[in-house]
Amino acid sequence: MKTKLILVLILMFTVMMQAACVPSANACPSATSDTKLLTNTEDGYCLLYPAEDFSDMPGWVVINPISSPGDEPGDAWVTIQVQDAAGKSATQIADQIITSTGPGFNITRAEVQVDGGQAIVVDGLPGQDSNRMVLIVRNDRLYTLIFMPWYPAAAGSGQITPLEHLYETVMQSIHFQARA
Repeated sequence: MKTKLILVLILMFTVMMQAACVPSANACPSATSDTKLLTNTEDGYCLLYPAEDFSDMPGWVVINPISSPGDEPGDAWVTIQVQDAAGKSATQIADQIITSTGPGFNITRAEVQVDGGQAIVVDGLPGQDSNRMVLIVRNDRLYTLIFMPWYPAAAGSGQITPLEHLYETVMQSIHFQARA
């Protein structure tokens, strides 16, 4: 009987220790020497971005910000817009955007995984600047990430642009938190 009690206690202790080592599903990533943490609790997301970039405006991360007034916040940036998804999926929203654009554009789309769920990446939408749009639906919220101006490095060049680096960092680290 005493041996069973000891085994049960050891088993319970082991389970508790394992649970303590597993990060919470609602945990944000941790900043490193190469990254900074951006948290927006109101809109339910957090992410890492390169330490050399800036995030002084809500929902914006800017590369080489420009301090003078004008239309452009810096050399390149990502803006994150959040709104109600109205029960639609990222795929449905991407289809709607592409269809409303009309024919004659070289629009491409791809499905990727972000924070354990589906996201749709859309390239080639017309606009003032070339952009890459990422559509993500979580907790019935539509997260639209727009990376601009999107001019990726030539294939095979071995170099990625600062905006591509920002894109990779954000996409690998973004985490969505459940609504309270």
